[in-house]
Amino acid sequence: MTRPIVAAAAALAWLAAPAAAQDASASATVDAGRAFMAEVAMVTDADGDGRIAPRELARLSGEVFASMDGDGDGRLTRAEMAGWRHGPGAMAAHRGRAQAFEAATGMVFALFDRDGDGAVTAAEHARGAAVAAGFADLDGDGAMSMAEFEDRFIVNVALREALRPS
Repeated sequence: MTRPIVAAAAALAWLAAPAAAQDASASATVDAGRAFMAEVAMVTDADGDGRIAPRELARLSGEVFASMDGDGDGRLTRAEMAGWRHGPGAMAAHRGRAQAFEAATGMVFALFDRDGDGAVTAAEHARGAAVAAGFADLDGDGAMSMAEFEDRFIVNVALREALRPS
């Protein structure tokens, strides 16, 4: 079953990618990668206060983890993370940035794999997201503003760089 946050973000990804691909100049003004991250932020902000609180991030982490765990074994491999079917990998491939996307997801995987065993558990995923949120929370108020989430949350920084128009 696809989760609400993941489904909304995936729908935007499929809608935004063709729009950005219509012509080369469109990718300069319509960045599907940034639009994807903005949509994730919007649907993650369950109470609509313009901030992503720790409980909202925990919900997002759980939903994303479950949707990435293709074999349902409770552990993500690098391949599962890079091949996430609801993620922005299709946009990266369309832009000829598949290698950059794999590098970005590999970096996130390495950061989240706290024990270095080659797999990311749900607990490691949640902890990695929480630590990344702490770094992104520039004003120290305990929650990420939409701008902090989109511009400073390490997962988004890595994916945005991987998806940037060439």
